[in-house]
Amino acid sequence: MTTSLTTRARRSPASASPTRAGGVCLALAGVAFFAGGITHPQPRIERIESTKIETLYDMFVQPTWYPSHTLLLVSFALFATAILLFRKRGDLGPRLARLVNVVSVLFVVGTLSMAVHLLDAVGAESIADGQPALVYWVAVWNETIFSTLWGLGIVTLAVAGGLTRTLGNRIVMPIGVVGGVAWCLAAATVAFTDLFDHLFPVAGTLIPVWAVAVGVSWAARPSPPAFAAERGST
Repeated sequence: MTTSLTTRARRSPASASPTRAGGVCLALAGVAFFAGGITHPQPRIERIESTKIETLYDMFVQPTWYPSHTLLLVSFALFATAILLFRKRGDLGPRLARLVNVVSVLFVVGTLSMAVHLLDAVGAESIADGQPALVYWVAVWNETIFSTLWGLGIVTLAVAGGLTRTLGNRIVMPIGVVGGVAWCLAAATVAFTDLFDHLFPVAGTLIPVWAVAVGVSWAARPSPPAFAAERGST
């Protein structure tokens, strides 16, 4: 008798629900991001010419700080959840899978960064005199480094997902790319210059449009098959 091993591919029934849930998370992340952006405190008109420290204090003490940043924290957490679920797709090649793993780390770290940023306002009184304190430097480097890296994650997802058609397509890809680049430029420079501050509203519009469009499309289409090997002998 000769014995041979045969491998049959079967679809994992548990694969469809998590991947579709990722699309829902991505769409909701876009909605929460937009809501957090439009409710974000703005420097009051009489303080437009103030220093960066005074401007930050002014935003810290406004009543919309906590609601807006809670929405942004929820958004960041949903983005992270979506990309972690995206990793479960059965049609990611090795290179894309590695890229997605890197972006997953950026999004998880970005979520923790936003949680810290939300609580920055607790130390508002330490900069009430217009002088730098620990809370100021934490906010500066948190925004400059981690928020910028989060934006790079958006750009990476938009490009890789659009080109491979695993996350969006080439039509919506530029929306995510421009939104992500706008966010990166604004976040990386906001602590030092006002030159790119006007890009925050651009990012606050384009990133949600991309996320909702891609998320809805992802949740609506059939999930790609995830295969498990079955071994048999004859």
